[in-house]
Amino acid sequence: MRVAKSYSNYEYDETKAYEKGGKLYVHAICKCDRCTKGIFAVGVENGKIKPHPYAGGVCFKCGGTGVIHKEIRLYTESEYNAMQRAKDRAREKKDAEMRVDAERKQAEWLRRNGFNAEGYTYIVKGETYSIKDKLKDDGFKFDPVFMWHQSQVPAGYEDKVIAFHCNDLVEFSAWGDGHYLTGAKEKVRKAVNPPEEQPKSEWLEGDKVTNLCVTFVKKNGFQGRFGWTNIFTFQDENDNVLIWFTATEPDIKLGDNFFISGNIKDRTEYKGLKQTILTRVKIS
Repeated sequence: MRVAKSYSNYEYDETKAYEKGGKLYVHAICKCDRCTKGIFAVGVENGKIKPHPYAGGVCFKCGGTGVIHKEIRLYTESEYNAMQRAKDRAREKKDAEMRVDAERKQAEWLRRNGFNAEGYTYIVKGETYSIKDKLKDDGFKFDPVFMWHQSQVPAGYEDKVIAFHCNDLVEFSAWGDGHYLTGAKEKVRKAVNPPEEQPKSEWLEGDKVTNLCVTFVKKNGFQGRFGWTNIFTFQDENDNVLIWFTATEPDIKLGDNFFISGNIKDRTEYKGLKQTILTRVKIS
């Protein structure tokens, strides 16, 4: 005869089994797991157990006896095996339900975070700050890790995006909750903004430049105590880099070619790149 696994630590005399309702039962005992010899302790003082102050520390689980008495069911081998098979089926059913629920939550997480049914998202390459409003209008959304991305490639963006699969950026728990992989942000940044070969820039001579043909290559800025300052970066025909700090917003776009005139304010070097700093710039 056998008992359920939850009663494997109970002691009983199988010869004293009795029938009830067509099933076999037996009286069993085990040591109380809540107390020490019937005393519910809250600590030890001077090597002696300190009983709980309520009711003199009598353990209510075993009634102060230190032993738990239980009437437990006895199973034949065939009954026990049938019970185990039923438990296995119930566990398999629950596991299947959990997997379905996890898959549903995972699919919802991917959809909500801009991935398509195949698990791909498309991230815009290069500098995006200056075109963020257009990207938003075209269906892209911003994420601190994924940058500007969406689940499909709009017309005209075929060569402006890079595809990432969710397995490269995200891991999912057994319950379908998504979490970014360690290094996901750095991986995206490196892919969408690969390190460029630095131009062989030299400082410009003289005190000013006059009608110098340049290309508008970069724009960023910062918030200072006197408001926002734009930083425009130009490059001339010899790959020399020119920087203009200004609060103005000239009507120019990245990639435009035009002539500039202005005073040379300073000559600096940033990460090994020589830069000529301009002021009082005029564009024509």
